[in-house]
Amino acid sequence: MNQKNVIIIMIDGGRLDRAQNSNIFKKLKSKSIFFSNSITYGPHTIAAMHAVFSGSYGTRTGTNSYWSTYKFKKDKFKTLAEYLKAENFVTHADVINQLVVPKQGFDNYIVHDELNDDLVKRHKILLDEMNNKNPDNSFFLYLHYSKIHTGIMNEVLKKYDNYSEDFFSNREKNESRYDALFEDAENYLDEILIKISQLELDTNSIILVMSDHGISVGEKI
Repeated sequence: MNQKNVIIIMIDGGRLDRAQNSNIFKKLKSKSIFFSNSITYGPHTIAAMHAVFSGSYGTRTGTNSYWSTYKFKKDKFKTLAEYLKAENFVTHADVINQLVVPKQGFDNYIVHDELNDDLVKRHKILLDEMNNKNPDNSFFLYLHYSKIHTGIMNEVLKKYDNYSEDFFSNREKNESRYDALFEDAENYLDEILIKISQLELDTNSIILVMSDHGISVGEKI
């Protein structure tokens, strides 16, 4: 294999402050390059990840709001998946919905059930499949960990609005809620990195662990 595989593990809603204090992330940081000053393009997944995949701001690409996925100027902006596909990579995405990253360039673009799917099990199977099916081609695998998003959606966004005193006056409760969700993300990441090591994909792959944006725990109304 002349080219390295590319694996992106995206922790939806991951906060920098939690990553900096996480033993799992500290362990990863000790043998990786840590980008401590990365800045998201937008405070929601759609604009943020279209910027990542296109390398351009949404003000240029058309994807500049929560519902502007279909305004992405795919005829003018080539995506990361398209660049890799042009180099004969096999490309696969496992995502939370069909809006979050551009589909262009993916051989398979699969949406998981954020409420019911076991993402540890699901993504381990995907790693096995990509490793076994493509002996002559490098692959690009995008894994979207959605459980922080799902927990915040169910426990915060469906109960409160931007001015709910019950939310903003309970900072300690908000912190505890988020910490429990982040701990699940840590456990997921640990399992996935172990699987990557077992398959020896860490020897022939570029692996990016990233977040799309942070999530509020009630810092300000």
